[in-house]
Amino acid sequence: MKKVRKTVLELSKYVVSQDRSVIKLNQNESPYDLPSELKSLVLKRLKKMKWNRYPFLDAEGLISAISQYTGFSEAEIVIGNGSNEILSAVFQTFCEMGDKVVFMGDKVVFVSPGFSIYPRLARIMGLGICEVPLFKNYSFNVDAIVENSHRAKMIVVASPNNPTGTVLSINQIKTILKGVNCPLVLDEAYFEFYGVSAQNLIYDFENLIIIRTFSKAFGLAGIRLGYLLAKREIAEAIRKIRLPFSVGMFQQIVGETVLSHSEFTKKYTEKIIKEREKLYDEMSRIPRIKPIRSKTNFIFFTLENILARDLFETLYKRKILIRYFDDKNLKYALRVTVGTSSQNNIFLEKLKKILNTKGQNL
Repeated sequence: MKKVRKTVLELSKYVVSQDRSVIKLNQNESPYDLPSELKSLVLKRLKKMKWNRYPFLDAEGLISAISQYTGFSEAEIVIGNGSNEILSAVFQTFCEMGDKVVFMGDKVVFVSPGFSIYPRLARIMGLGICEVPLFKNYSFNVDAIVENSHRAKMIVVASPNNPTGTVLSINQIKTILKGVNCPLVLDEAYFEFYGVSAQNLIYDFENLIIIRTFSKAFGLAGIRLGYLLAKREIAEAIRKIRLPFSVGMFQQIVGETVLSHSEFTKKYTEKIIKEREKLYDEMSRIPRIKPIRSKTNFIFFTLENILARDLFETLYKRKILIRYFDDKNLKYALRVTVGTSSQNNIFLEKLKKILNTKGQNL
């Protein structure tokens, strides 16, 4: 096709199953919807808004609420239409775009396995990609990350990591920051389930940028809202790249509302963590699988002599949808989102029945 960039033509379509006729445990969504009383508060405020007017460009109310939640000043915060939009703005701020036809763009570093959106955004921009493998136990190879980042323009890592649920310690993050000259973008999408943040390191390391989302613990995956924490100068530069008015009045009001009623998020997060530990303990007793200890709202697990696709399809036929990865390095691994107690019990019941069948094949 003429005029379309080669990097775009070579890009595959992003695909994920959103079948809601089954027990849906594949996208790390919260199993709990926003309480009706909070929805009523949002709708009450929306009714008073003039919908024919653009939303507040600087979203002062939302930024103020995030400032109170994080302890960062409003000048050190950038909001976006989901953390993916923010990450795209960060790429554009620090990296020169390339095209395979003429030249490769700046190099960026990720870990593997990691969140698939990172290399996808990099490919869209025609950037050079370096993926550093995790250790066999899915912990981070910090030395390799540093070693491969000498000529890089940016490092993007999630901690806790998606899809493995494993984490970088604060000391490991410090080691990376001290060993590289490029920005480290730390995705803390699952921070609320982990309870440990590297945000205070921003005051000691100007090359640290933290991204977070409202999609997980806050239960607002359908709203598309995220934010970034960084030194004032970096936040100001990224803010210039972000599209104006990309966070609508609805998103702003919902974000303000959940942050001002954080008791709901706290209650649901505690329930999910409790269910996660129960789910991990139960899965640890099931033969032929090995769950990895998680600090998120999901559990990554490996399979013994069972192809991930086979188990995924067998569960799906039984109305259980979990996450399958079309990745040759993950052909013996799957990920399940922590659901409600009832959903988790049904998943465990089906899983046990399938794996207790005679023989090695499903």
